Amino acid sequence: MLRTILAVSLTLMLSHVAAAQVTVVTSIKPLQLIAHAVTDGVSEPAVLIPANQSYHHFVMKPSTVRAISTANLLVWVGPELETWLADTLAERDTETVEVLALPGLKVHHAGYDDHDDVEILIPQQGDHAGHQHKHGHSIDPHIWLDTDNALLIAQAMVSKLSALDPVNAGRYQDNLASFSQQLISLRDRLQADLMPLQNTDYAVYHNAFQYFERQFNLSHQLVFVESEELQPGVRHMLAVRRAIEERPLTCVLEDVTAQASTVNTLLGNQPVNRIQADTTGQALTSGPQAYVNLMENLANAFKRCQVSSN
Repeated sequence: MLRTILAVSLTLMLSHVAAAQVTVVTSIKPLQLIAHAVTDGVSEPAVLIPANQSYHHFVMKPSTVRAISTANLLVWVGPELETWLADTLAERDTETVEVLALPGLKVHHAGYDDHDDVEILIPQQGDHAGHQHKHGHSIDPHIWLDTDNALLIAQAMVSKLSALDPVNAGRYQDNLASFSQQLISLRDRLQADLMPLQNTDYAVYHNAFQYFERQFNLSHQLVFVESEELQPGVRHMLAVRRAIEERPLTCVLEDVTAQASTVNTLLGNQPVNRIQADTTGQALTSGPQAYVNLMENLANAFKRCQVSSN
């Protein structure tokens, strides 16, 4: 009798373990959108930083620490972006996917090198303030704006999840195959849609779009500020206005996270069509199709730039 009771108890315990959901937590929303594509039907990934908060200056709260503590898998870009997360993870044995450490990931610098033919406006003191090339070595963290990178991130997640949750390994693999096909279709569709923009003269408020631009052979003519975190000074403002006068632009693309008051001050009364673009999915609800929607919305912002010139 006792042996029967123990056997039943063990069976119930194993069933409970098998049914327990693996908790996936991502640092930022774009990674949550990718995670949702591969966990569809199994669990819903959580995100640490609300979509309307800057990942540059995020301050952890007790709820953030609790979310990290309960995560079976935590997905983050890396210490280059989420500096506030690096020390916390070093103290824990949580399984992680560190995106910037993935082999084969396409990574671009936030600044420019000798092969770049676009200008960043960083006025210096003296008579030569204005157009200059800026040599930069910091990493541009917007890695998710390239569909090849998104697939690589999804593959890394599925590899970890299949080991953590072998009961659902088949579902993760099926979701990954479906996501891969969606990305192929998305890439082909956007390449055709964006081809007419390859000769469009446009500016970007700051260089947040280069992963998307490079994948789809787009190229901006001017970058207005080196970083959206910096408040441009008077010399910088005047240099931007002169540049617009000298080089007529179809539009300026600005991320929805940019401070409208700063952009207004920088442009003054210059007649420039302003197009807002969402690189992080602020307005999206996370779901299995949300990453595709993010990229389609970004493509539509670029297409509105072309329409504004007609």
